[in-house]
Amino acid sequence: MTLIFDSGRGIAPSTHVLAIGVGRYPHLLGGDKKLADKPMGLGQLDSPSVSLKALLDWFLAPVMLPGSVGFTNQAAPLGTIHSLASAPQPVNIDTPTGTVTLDCATKDNIDNAFTSWLNVVKGSDTNIGVFYFCGHGVMVSDHYLLAEDFGSTLQAWTKAFDVSSTIRAVEREVNGALYFFLDACREVSRDLALSVGANPMALMQADLTKKVIRKASVCISATGEGELAFAPPGGEVSRFSKALLRALSGFSGIKSAGQPVWEVDGETLASAIRKILEYEWEKTQSQKGNRLQVCGQLINGSSVPLLRLLTTPKVAVEINYLPEVMRTQYELYIQSTQAKVAQIRENKCLETEVPMGVYTVGAVDPNGVHQSDIRPDEDLRPPCYNLELGGQA
Repeated sequence: MTLIFDSGRGIAPSTHVLAIGVGRYPHLLGGDKKLADKPMGLGQLDSPSVSLKALLDWFLAPVMLPGSVGFTNQAAPLGTIHSLASAPQPVNIDTPTGTVTLDCATKDNIDNAFTSWLNVVKGSDTNIGVFYFCGHGVMVSDHYLLAEDFGSTLQAWTKAFDVSSTIRAVEREVNGALYFFLDACREVSRDLALSVGANPMALMQADLTKKVIRKASVCISATGEGELAFAPPGGEVSRFSKALLRALSGFSGIKSAGQPVWEVDGETLASAIRKILEYEWEKTQSQKGNRLQVCGQLINGSSVPLLRLLTTPKVAVEINYLPEVMRTQYELYIQSTQAKVAQIRENKCLETEVPMGVYTVGAVDPNGVHQSDIRPDEDLRPPCYNLELGGQA
């Protein structure tokens, strides 16, 4: 099944999602069918189906259980979800009407799902379209994404698509806002660059004689041009998708003037994702082979929020004391006018989550022997706050 959720809102302003995860590539390295002529060193992926499911569960959570953390936008509620997945085992998604098994992400299925998604996004000038892809990607002049059946014919690139040109085309078809989240590598392929006639087509032709009519267009890529995207081993959510979901789950937002609403638009979201990626890397950078992954973004048009949150955004806090051998002599704390979080004489960082706002952050010796380090009026903003108190290590 491709259409896995339909709210029945029709042409009322809505958010429409197309989400694709491709981890099984039968014709790439490690696949179970004839190997493509030029596999470009690409093989099987265990993260896309897991990352896709996490994203779909997040979108559907408030529908399945009202009040859950997930998609929230009163101006454009969730309208439809189209989804495809390719994995060694069937990918099942729980929906309000029951469990749905996703169709495979072959090129033909992607074409059909894209056409259906585009039609519903075009249904209202105030709709929001969300496109998500997690799988293999390569880069030359544009960004190319690979379907499950890449390499199944002599014309291997007919089973891939040019997402850069696809975005240009959609911007000329849709009056509303567009969000593209591309969780794929953007490494330049020498094999592709030296192959004549290998450039894949877009999912629809871009008629450049047409004016760009979309209100807003946001494309956030998992990594920069020429770079790789990463996922932890063992079938976990990818780095980018994890950062995306965290940013969407209350760790980004700017208050709307005069309203108890916090808006998450493209620039706010891109900034939060980048900071979360950097924050998580700093905590694990000592691990062998752990490279920094920095997302890329292209944002055009007006500010159209993807989310409109009804609760104050959160900040992930980490407070350390240096030298670390002195941590057991101190109380580390963070305090606002409403509450205080503290840990006393523990040999670890103070880690917590607090609502955005102004706080006093400090380290004090309960016995009064060692010098205190207190920082008043610290303005904590999403998604994270990392401070080292005391002296040098």
